[in-house]
Amino acid sequence: MRQSRDQPEQAGVVLPVDPSETPGPSGAADPSDPAYERAFAAFLAHTDQKRQMWAHLESIVADLPRHDVLIDAGAGEGGTTAWLSGSFRRTIAVEPNSVLRKRLHMVCPTATVLPSRILETTPDARGDLVLNSHVLYYIPRPEWPAVLARLASWISRRGELIVVLQNPDSSAMGMVRHLTGHRFDLTSAAEEFITGDAGGRWVVRVETSPARVRAPDLETATTIAEFILGITPVEAHPERAAVSEYVQEHFVAADGSYTIDCTQDFLRLRRP
Repeated sequence: MRQSRDQPEQAGVVLPVDPSETPGPSGAADPSDPAYERAFAAFLAHTDQKRQMWAHLESIVADLPRHDVLIDAGAGEGGTTAWLSGSFRRTIAVEPNSVLRKRLHMVCPTATVLPSRILETTPDARGDLVLNSHVLYYIPRPEWPAVLARLASWISRRGELIVVLQNPDSSAMGMVRHLTGHRFDLTSAAEEFITGDAGGRWVVRVETSPARVRAPDLETATTIAEFILGITPVEAHPERAAVSEYVQEHFVAADGSYTIDCTQDFLRLRRP
């Protein structure tokens, strides 16, 4: 059953503490670390990113000519998978992480779950919607063209591939770039894909959807910032004190709250 778009997932209560009392990286990048749960809950409780993404996806799904198979490549904990599955006869979810896969089975008990990486996966059906939402961060950049090609090969004749990533010019990604040196640009990947499409087999475009985080205090904003920074390799993660300092300098508002722009890009790919 589709979840309400106004209630994407339940989030826990985050208790304010002094960021300086917790030195070192937070563990917010590792789903098996308790810090991940805390950071993920804080993010969900203080952002409209998922609601904005769902609203954008809803309009795309409504225009699809067929709603037979959904393929969610990198389904994670399954919140978006479960929400979308109500619009399709069958759901196939690809998720290699065993911790996330356990949660995925709970929220999407009827989905066919494939426990492999995208480049190692061949679903037994084509998708009328193939979704890859906030996954490319965790895949080495040189593999992106091959991953996009593999995802595109899963699309049904009149289906569509949607790849979602944060916009590289958002303040959230500016923080990632400044503190870790990593940049994630979906538009450049789309341009590479078009360049390699000598036969004109695909129609590709990128759309942008605004989103933001609004946090009430520095501790919560720092925890959310660490969750965002978790998209980078663990060896690139800065100390918590450095994250807190950046958040205080760049994201504080006049009323003492904190705002982080986390605008999203949607790469849409289909056959002509």
